[in-house]
Amino acid sequence: MSTLEQIRQRPILIISILGLALLLFILTAIDRPGELFTDNHTVAKVDGEKIDYMDFQKRVEQQQEQLQQRGYTNVDAAQVQEYVLQQMLNETLMHKEFERLGLQVTDKELSEAMLGATPHPYVSQMVQSMGVPSAQMLYDAAYNPTKNGIDPQQAQQFQAAWNNLEKDTEQMLLSQKFISMFQGTLTANKLDAKAIFDENASTSTISYARKDFTSLKEEDFPVSAEEIKALYKEEKTRFRISEPQYLLNYISVDITPSTEDLAAAQKEVEDAMIGLRLNPGTDAVSGNSKFYVNRVSAPVSTLAPALRKAVTGMTVDSAAVVAFVDNQYTIAKLLDVTTSVDSVLLDVAFIDENVAADSIIGLLNTGAKAGELANAIVQHQDSVWVSLLAPGMAPMKEELLNAETGRYFTPSNGNVQNGMTVRVRSRKEPVQVYDVAEITYDVIPSSATINKINSDLRNYITTNNTSASFVSEATKAGYQPLPATVTPSSLTVNGLSDSRGAAKWALSAKKGSVSGIYSDDRDSRLLVVALNDVYEGDYEPASSERVNSYLTRKIRNRKMADKLIADYQGKGKTVAEYAAAMGVKADTTQVTFGQAYVRNFPMYESNLIANVAVAKPGQVTGPIALNSSVVVFDVTNVDNSGRTFDFENDAMVFNQREGASSFERTLPLILVGNKKIENRIQKFYSDRQ
Repeated sequence: MSTLEQIRQRPILIISILGLALLLFILTAIDRPGELFTDNHTVAKVDGEKIDYMDFQKRVEQQQEQLQQRGYTNVDAAQVQEYVLQQMLNETLMHKEFERLGLQVTDKELSEAMLGATPHPYVSQMVQSMGVPSAQMLYDAAYNPTKNGIDPQQAQQFQAAWNNLEKDTEQMLLSQKFISMFQGTLTANKLDAKAIFDENASTSTISYARKDFTSLKEEDFPVSAEEIKALYKEEKTRFRISEPQYLLNYISVDITPSTEDLAAAQKEVEDAMIGLRLNPGTDAVSGNSKFYVNRVSAPVSTLAPALRKAVTGMTVDSAAVVAFVDNQYTIAKLLDVTTSVDSVLLDVAFIDENVAADSIIGLLNTGAKAGELANAIVQHQDSVWVSLLAPGMAPMKEELLNAETGRYFTPSNGNVQNGMTVRVRSRKEPVQVYDVAEITYDVIPSSATINKINSDLRNYITTNNTSASFVSEATKAGYQPLPATVTPSSLTVNGLSDSRGAAKWALSAKKGSVSGIYSDDRDSRLLVVALNDVYEGDYEPASSERVNSYLTRKIRNRKMADKLIADYQGKGKTVAEYAAAMGVKADTTQVTFGQAYVRNFPMYESNLIANVAVAKPGQVTGPIALNSSVVVFDVTNVDNSGRTFDFENDAMVFNQREGASSFERTLPLILVGNKKIENRIQKFYSDRQ
């Protein structure tokens, strides 16, 4: 039989061989073949629905840009990532609920909310936060750029902003529809409102005697492992966990200047002060990069408080140390004091580039209002106070100082925005202007200091390389160990910035081991962590220090309460007699059923409030067990002369506590329910670093 004939008779075998060969070729042709068989683009899953890395990363970048625009420049990237992912998880949960309920936002509803005669307040707020006066202007900037003299590249940025706003507005409208659905069903009826009123309508005055558990010795009330096990079984659901818990202790050491560094810095500042007083301007520090000079020209009223206090008592060319805070010196040198107009009141209008600007200015100067020329003026604002001392106003300062008041003109400065025309309404009276050099000097740790801090910590973890000794020996060595818990979704250790590396280390470390040293991005802190234990499964175990402490305390308190109740049961007929038997002083307080705190008692003594509510006036009740004491009381007075029943008010209280408002606050937890959420963010980043 020929070879060709054999191939024809075994087609399945041949296809399998060819498929295997092709697969081997693909595996050898790519850098990371394992990614073919793994889900490498999912940051998290919500009940099987995936959150894609590219969508997540885009949102992270947008959030970072927004924070930077608001002046937050040192926000830890890990904290932003955690915040964004939680938002996306909540949104996914909400979206699944919208789909289940069939909720939709029509094009007409969306258009009305964004560009209607009265845009939705959310839209107006978001647009103004971008620095744009109205949604219509943002839309025109995005899709009618020539009308506003905007170049195509900038128009694309406006389009992206508009599309994001449109998406956010749609989600907001969906949320409003969703919330409105249950607001009607979770609203107080008359019985609900009356129950709230009754809880707060009367106030009972009680005379009481209270014996605290601290009067007993804890060692006299041992707690057995069997008792802990039994209570844990009873309250196990309290300790549910959604993902493994990695229990750490960490030592964080700030890299700060030593005593020697501070002394050297003080000497350098003192020398600089001598030079500043003897030399003109800031020549004495201009060649020293440790000193940063910022020139400020402003009326005394607008200076920073520390500068204001300093310069008002200084003479020209004198210098003084204004402050020393957080290892930073602030020095002020008064360079000059002049008199100048501080501010002018302007009307500003932007003329469409497609119309003749001179004719529009002529109309404005003959009485026409900017608002009446909407076809020619794309934007205008009247009565704007502008500081002529602001750095950006320097090119226009002289022109605005000398311009004729009451007449529009186009500033000759080439840096002004196209189409801008202004009118000076008035000028403030001249004021004294202080020209100040604000000089800062940061005291930074020397190389010798940094090396010593590193060396000391390295020696410590070398000697104490188990979690037990890492903690037990820390105080002796001058360190403070602190507890923390990380999970597979954690990107930080206890919220510390730039601590992702230490959190990642814990996920694959051996129990009892100690990490190496991690530093933050600014080299301002050293961090070491020790892994004490790992809790897996659905519940935090009874062996957990936190759980064990809670269970032990609760069992011991029960035993102490039983002991005190047995000791004082029947020891008196009045509160005064019980107080004498207990060796305490009788006191009075007031109790209202609806309150969480009773004066002279710890928070949340629900057993006291409940017993007072059903006690008969003039009858001694107790001793009864509270959270940390036993008490005997007598209701001496019940005041029912409070406010009258007000349905609107009491219904509002019900809604806040138990109705729609309460539901809305806990909505994310309610939507989670028993859904499975897989947060893979830590593993995801580990795979790429």
